[in-house]
Amino acid sequence: MKNRYLRLVFFAMIGVLIGVGITQYQKTQELAGGVIEMPEEKKEAKATGMSLGVPELGGDFELVNQDGETVTQENYADQYKLIFFGFTYCPAVCPTELGRMAKIMEGLGELEDKVQPMLISIDPERDTPEIIKAYVEQYHPKLVGLTGSQEQIDAVKDSFKVYASKVENEMMDEYMMDHSSFMYFMSPENNLIKLYSTKDKVGTMTEEIKAILQNES
Repeated sequence: MKNRYLRLVFFAMIGVLIGVGITQYQKTQELAGGVIEMPEEKKEAKATGMSLGVPELGGDFELVNQDGETVTQENYADQYKLIFFGFTYCPAVCPTELGRMAKIMEGLGELEDKVQPMLISIDPERDTPEIIKAYVEQYHPKLVGLTGSQEQIDAVKDSFKVYASKVENEMMDEYMMDHSSFMYFMSPENNLIKLYSTKDKVGTMTEEIKAILQNES
């Protein structure tokens, strides 16, 4: 019993340390000019006050949904996408961000039909379609869970510039995943419109997304 208690305490401490690591990673990315290094022409535009646009993230993908079906970006071509990369064993960050995503969806009202929320697993070793299905059902009825082979997940992580790394320790029964925690708002053409961090407020995010959807109508 004592050993089990110590493992639980250690597991919680690892979760806190990973959260700190993610925060530091995000700060580093922000100082670097975003998720990817800002090109020289955009640095010049920033200096002159011109519009910078958004980083070029995203692209084609082939993954497996929570029903075990192979899907690509074409399955969601007629919708905007709100995407988060995480994993079902995540102790804090993922549940928090998926809860925020659910609130955004609820706040969109009738415009909700235009947006497809997605969780893309960074832990395909454990996140089978069955497990990810039970997980996403806890947050929002429209939330799609996507997993796949390690090669498929690596490819989509690379296209979205997602950081993820396995954290193992002999005192832990299960390994953890250290990962970046951004929310990607993508166009129907699968182009990045806005990148949100954990510091962005749900109300602000919801109003920005609503404005984009309303302007499209």
